[in-house]
Amino acid sequence: MSIYYRLDEQTDNMHPEESRKRGRYPRIISKKTVSLRELSRAAVEGTTFNAVEAECIGRLLIDEIVNQLSEGNNVCLDDFGTFSLSAEAIRPALDIHDIRSESIRVKRIVFKTSQRRVKEIRNFRFTRKPKI
Repeated sequence: MSIYYRLDEQTDNMHPEESRKRGRYPRIISKKTVSLRELSRAAVEGTTFNAVEAECIGRLLIDEIVNQLSEGNNVCLDDFGTFSLSAEAIRPALDIHDIRSESIRVKRIVFKTSQRRVKEIRNFRFTRKPKI
């Protein structure tokens, strides 16, 4: 199995107009989005586990990850990676006393992949999507 990609033309917008570079960069073409239900069914194939139970465990884990993040903890899923939060101020602050807890919110959930998985992923194969 391989991952399809296409080459898209892109302009470098980080430099002044006279020194901008154009080039083609690979973009992955996603085949589909797999739901937790589909993932659970595929994961239990060839085992004695039940797909519904696996899906429920997946939902419980997701809920507990969110709960742990809400407590200010990072969540490490062993050889997969670590979830953490990043924050942002709702309005800019010039002084340390300009920001209170009410004016800070979660910006996003950050996921950092484990080094083992990064090495594994780097060995994935790519195939250029044929033009139809």
